[in-house]
Amino acid sequence: MEFQSQLHRALALLSQRGLPRNRYEPPLFRLLWKIGVEVPPPHYMSFAKVAISYAGWFAVFWWGFIWVLVWSRQGRAMGDDVLVAVAAGAFFGLIMAWFYERDRKKLRLPAWESFGRG
Repeated sequence: MEFQSQLHRALALLSQRGLPRNRYEPPLFRLLWKIGVEVPPPHYMSFAKVAISYAGWFAVFWWGFIWVLVWSRQGRAMGDDVLVAVAAGAFFGLIMAWFYERDRKKLRLPAWESFGRG
């Protein structure tokens, strides 16, 4: 319950700063919170953590999607294109990390720890 309180305060601040809900509560994070993963909103994560988080899920889902729709029909082996998916994921992760870092600085957001526990 303590995390939920901290999360609620952080999200309220992001809302007060004028961000639309999908920007401060992205679907990936809403899913994580719903299943009980205690992760702060991306605006309060470090550049590296945001980059890795977004790169990981994007690489996996993009690879699966493209493999099923395109690469499997071309007769390519699943493993051959893992590097392509990792590169795409890394690019996406870096872009998203830059985006959240820019917002964090522009909005002058406090550190996640400043919301305290409880």
